[in-house]
Amino acid sequence: MTGTSFAADLSALLRSMPGLTASDGERADWFDRKADLLQRIAATDGHLSAEAVELAGIARQRAAALREGRS
Repeated sequence: MTGTSFAADLSALLRSMPGLTASDGERADWFDRKADLLQRIAATDGHLSAEAVELAGIARQRAAALREGRS
């Protein structure tokens, strides 16, 4: 993600969501980008930090599962 606002980064992330024909690797990369954005939110917003950290962890687990062929 860039140095832009969370809203802009979230919008870009959603626009880049892989389609049905995307490979597991492409989908895993997207989940990693999602986790990165959530971790940025956790680092800057105390009210959302616990939830954002949890969701980032789930996204990382999903990415790992896709890379391991457990889609």
